[in-house]
Amino acid sequence: MNRPVAITLSSFKGGVGKTTSSICLATLCSALGQTLLIDSDPNRSASMWARKGNLPFQTATEMSAHKLTSQQRFDFLIIDTPARPTEEDLQELLDSCHLLIIPVTPDALAIDALGAMVKKLPQGANFKILVNMVPPAPQKDGEEAFQLLREMGYPVLDRGIRLLKAYKNAAAYGKPVHNVPGGKIAWRDWTELAKTQPLQSLLS
Repeated sequence: MNRPVAITLSSFKGGVGKTTSSICLATLCSALGQTLLIDSDPNRSASMWARKGNLPFQTATEMSAHKLTSQQRFDFLIIDTPARPTEEDLQELLDSCHLLIIPVTPDALAIDALGAMVKKLPQGANFKILVNMVPPAPQKDGEEAFQLLREMGYPVLDRGIRLLKAYKNAAAYGKPVHNVPGGKIAWRDWTELAKTQPLQSLLS
């Protein structure tokens, strides 16, 4: 049996859209195969989002996921982790997934926390940075964040995710973002993100 593609999302800082990104990535994957989102964040935000039963994938806690994966075959695992993992946790996360994604918002505190996390990653770690919650034009926060992160030599995904109200509506109704008013605009960011490497290869 082939090992499912596992994508883990982690961050040293809260409020960077880690759970929202996990939900959207799981939604993308669900169109391609059986998908399980593993909610290992103590806040259980992903589980609360899924509680209404309107998401196109299954959700499990870290404890219940082991039983579920032993009973069912999944093509994709999306793992939403607790904030601020230890160095040991980071090594375990990297060992157990195909890609680690670190969301970051375009502000100084989030980028500082990102820098602290990157320093804790082992040499050669397979990770990518997702610039998330980018303010709409004409604000240039997103462009400036992309430029700064690239100047710092960080591996940044080529597409950012805009800050839009549709995400709050999606969480409130327990739906994928493209199924709420204004969500099709938000969803376009994710379908474009899926065309960037290494996500395109992992999701193909």
